[in-house]
Amino acid sequence: MPNPVKEIARDFYMIPIPLPFRLKHVNVYAALQDGRITLFDTGPNLPGILPVLEKSLHHLGRSIPDIEHILVTHFHADHCGLAGIIKERSGGAIHMSEIEFDTVRSYGRDDLHMDRIRTFYCQQGLDSKMIEVIVSYLRALRSVTHPFQVDEFLREGEVLTIGQRTIRILHTPGHTRGHICFFLPDEQILLAGDCILPRITPNLSPDLLAPSFHPLQSFIDSLEKIEDLPVTAVYPSHGSLFRNLKARVKAIKKHHTQRKELTCRALKKGPATTAEVSVEVFGGNLPDFDRVLALNETYVHLIELEKESRIIRWKEGEKYFFRLI
Repeated sequence: MPNPVKEIARDFYMIPIPLPFRLKHVNVYAALQDGRITLFDTGPNLPGILPVLEKSLHHLGRSIPDIEHILVTHFHADHCGLAGIIKERSGGAIHMSEIEFDTVRSYGRDDLHMDRIRTFYCQQGLDSKMIEVIVSYLRALRSVTHPFQVDEFLREGEVLTIGQRTIRILHTPGHTRGHICFFLPDEQILLAGDCILPRITPNLSPDLLAPSFHPLQSFIDSLEKIEDLPVTAVYPSHGSLFRNLKARVKAIKKHHTQRKELTCRALKKGPATTAEVSVEVFGGNLPDFDRVLALNETYVHLIELEKESRIIRWKEGEKYFFRLI
């Protein structure tokens, strides 16, 4: 089988890491300089994943101990799950945004975090059995991130110099509150993480640590921030490179406009919880985890419509209901 490692610029490589999920791969990126490696994201801490990364680096004449820096786009397990193990084996410094690391630390306080989860999904109209399914999923996902500490926080507009390469940090919230992208101006490359993907839209979910955060508006703002960058190639975390960034931004914005209209149409039948609207928009025959993602995204659209004064929300007992104005 041919090695999947692909050179995308001089001494800069894309390494697809297989995932046992619907998203079949996560792309990590490696920049080589003076015998050392800067790694962008890591893949999850699942059996067989680290050997894939080791084999890919061996193909480049390098190994895990050569990793000097680990730059992380966001806290999800498929992006930083191996960061702690790589740091232990290489001494490499971990870099991510402070917002994301605050989330990592909060998720480590299991009882408090799971109480927030239970309260939120109860308010959105899920039954207790489904809520415990969600809790078990989230605990399982947390288990595939090896514990780590961050050596340096990455900040908006910061410019890193790695060898002869310049990398600009872009804060692009939406998919998560502290998500960042990496812009390589000399190569005209954007390492987009999960900010923008070529064929699907990244999932948008509420941030229970920041109730005032509006993922959809933040996401749209981030797309508008990057769409005019002078890039010739966008390399995402999932899927293949694409080149027409502006056209992809336009398509995603149209998608979310349509999804908001579908959400309003669902409410024409009368007041409903987030869970009930989600079934109307996405259908009721979804696997459990997809059902959670659908509910999260429905909630994100509902709170955006509420901010636009198109719908109102009120509480009855433990549940929130929405209706059209």
